This record gives sequence, structure tokens and C-alpha cells, in this order.
Amino acid sequence: MCIVTELCHNYAKRYPHKFVSIGHPSSVILVMFYITPIIFNGLLYKISWVVATFITYNILGNMLFCYSTNTSVECLPKDRQLPVPGEENLWHYCEICQKLMPPRSWHCALCRCCILKRDHHCIFAATCIGHNNHRYFFWFTFYLTIGTALSLATSLIYAVMSGSFLPWLIIKDSIEIKGIFSSYCQYLIFILNNLACGVPAIMLAFQIQIIYLNASYYEINNRSYNLGFRKNCKLIMGQRGLWTFLSPSLKSPLPHDGTQWQMKPKD
Repeated sequence: MCIVTELCHNYAKRYPHKFVSIGHPSSVILVMFYITPIIFNGLLYKISWVVATFITYNILGNMLFCYSTNTSVECLPKDRQLPVPGEENLWHYCEICQKLMPPRSWHCALCRCCILKRDHHCIFAATCIGHNNHRYFFWFTFYLTIGTALSLATSLIYAVMSGSFLPWLIIKDSIEIKGIFSSYCQYLIFILNNLACGVPAIMLAFQIQIIYLNASYYEINNRSYNLGFRKNCKLIMGQRGLWTFLSPSLKSPLPHDGTQWQMKPKD
């Protein structure tokens, strides 16, 4: 099983997008159809399906909205792609695009354009995270972490209930082929869940601090734009704030277009 662990690690490093698209659904399918029916029954089993459906919908929905939402400077109306009189000093010149860009916007070599309040380029969503789609990325990482954590917890509960928490004890005590195969499946689920849960959990920890300070990934400790938690949430989540956790399709207009940023008053 050490070989399986190393293969999973190496594949995740070399092909992160493919690993997510294969590993996460595989973990969900194996847990919901193989482990969950053993742990829960009746009403609890039905509730677990409702929760799993809600989380999966938000993971896939937020990922799709994140990918399809244009957050480049080019998405602005033509008149907003130029600084208003008196604000020219706040804008900066992009050598690649060869024109002035709004504050907090930066050029992405992969997207080949400047991104409004660029946070980073996400390899999972295959797009840049910026002013217009930051909300979707946050809830994507949030539900991805919650979903894989619940899957991991379910696998651990099953392992404890079956008295086979240690993989080598399973293999040692298993005589039938079916028992060995079941043990391998359980261990593989545990490996996939650990890998699938660790990456989004790290991303979520960064995103919580970014929202708390109204910062960005490359300026995570920048407090210049920190206007307080409630205002910061609205600047990223829109007018409905944290209520956007309900659905990616919930309309929540942003307070501005990403070209003018209020700074924290100096003490």
C-alpha cells in the first residue's frame, strides 16, 4: 500500500486538476455507496444524502461560476477602462498591455490580460481569481473543505466501528479475497480523503484571512484596504454578504466595479 500512497502523491503533484476531477468524485462515490449505508440507516442515511447533494451542488456550481465569470479589466465598459480626472496617479501602467490599469489590478501571464483586484491564478478553476469571481472561489474552497472533511470523518468512523483502523491489521486478519479487497478499498479511500481535504483546507485558511483584511493572496498581510469585517464581506461577496453560501446562483451585486478602492483611514 506504500506504493499506492506514493503513486497518489506523485499524480496529485504532476496533474492537480485531473487528480481533483478524479479523486474527489471517487471519494464521494465510494463513501456514499459503500461506507455510509453501513454507518447510517433510515432517516440519518436520507439526511446524509441531502447534505451530500447540497455540498456537491455548491462545489460544482461555484467552480462553474468562478470559471465563467469574467474578471479582467477588459470586461469593464470602455469609459471605465480609463481613470477619471484626478485619479490618474492611483492607476499604474502595464508594460505588457501598454496602458493604464486600475489600482489592485495585475497582469496574468496565463490569462494574457490584467485582472481586477487579482488574487491569484487558480489551477483548479483554470482561471484567475479577481474582483468579480472571488466570492465563488471562496465558497468553492469552503464547500470543498467541508465535503472532503465529512467524507474523511465518515471513513474514520467506519474504520473504528469495524475495528480495522490500522491497515496492516486488516490485511493480517483477512483470509478471504473479498476481505482483503475491502481492506484495500478502505485504505485507498482514507488516502484519497487526506489528500483531497488537505489542499482545499490550506486554501480556505488563506481565503479567510484575505476576506478578514480585504487583502489578496500576494498581499495577504496588507491592511490598507481593511474597512471592517462586514464591509469587507460585502466588497467580496456582494450586497447579500455571507448569505451567498446558500447558492452560487443567488444574486448579490458587488458595491463597485473594481476600479476605485476605499482605503483604511490612517490613525
